[in-house]
Amino acid sequence: MRKACDGLVLRVTDVGDHDRSIVLLTADEGKLYITAKGARSVKSKVASLCRICAYVNVETYEKNGHHWLAAGSVNNAFFGISEDLSTFALASYIMQIADEITGEDLPAHDVMRMSLNTLYALENGLKPPEQIKATYELFAANVSGFTPDLSTCSVCDCENYANGIWLDVMNGSLICADCQKKRGGGLPMPETDEFQTKNILLPLDSSALEAMRYVASAPLQRIFAFGLSNEKSMSLLCRAAENYLLHHLERDFNTLHFYKNVSK
Repeated sequence: MRKACDGLVLRVTDVGDHDRSIVLLTADEGKLYITAKGARSVKSKVASLCRICAYVNVETYEKNGHHWLAAGSVNNAFFGISEDLSTFALASYIMQIADEITGEDLPAHDVMRMSLNTLYALENGLKPPEQIKATYELFAANVSGFTPDLSTCSVCDCENYANGIWLDVMNGSLICADCQKKRGGGLPMPETDEFQTKNILLPLDSSALEAMRYVASAPLQRIFAFGLSNEKSMSLLCRAAENYLLHHLERDFNTLHFYKNVSK
């Protein structure tokens, strides 16, 4: 019995001499691992379905507990992304994050929608690539249950950041500059605390902080609808978003290194 569904291709792997395996993100069932027989042949009718970032409709059948690709069509190939190496590298990083934060038999409606919106934003240049990247990283942290508390200073509960504000990455909170100075005795903070948790403090300014707050609360259809006042604020936001996600997922991404190399 065949089953049809829409999905986003997160990963493509060559199998044997002729086949390909794809990881397909679906809204209702999360990730599906599907084998496409003969997909590497120039005559294959399913080769176009086995392309990273492609949004496809597939027909699959199950045999011996495994999904096999029978047929399908492409809803959106996002061809524009592949026209620029840096853009393609960033899209590949986004797909790898989506692969990391989703699972099998777990609905992924928000991740699917956000991933498609992100690919559309990249293809059409709706926002600077670095803003799109930071937004997706913060979204991924939020949807994974790592939303930081960005309301007030975690030490004194103040909202006055005139002297500066820091993101306490591992504790998911804010520390105002005055409290950071008092707690560290005016010296750099130790690398680890008494619980052997690394202290990673990243500076923010008011614009970067407001951008992080916006992403945490904005509806998906409006999540990219913000701007930053200057390059410094963008740099602070990007550094904070990347470090926050990577440290809470406790892993690195080879696609991120690729993106950084080709974007120099």
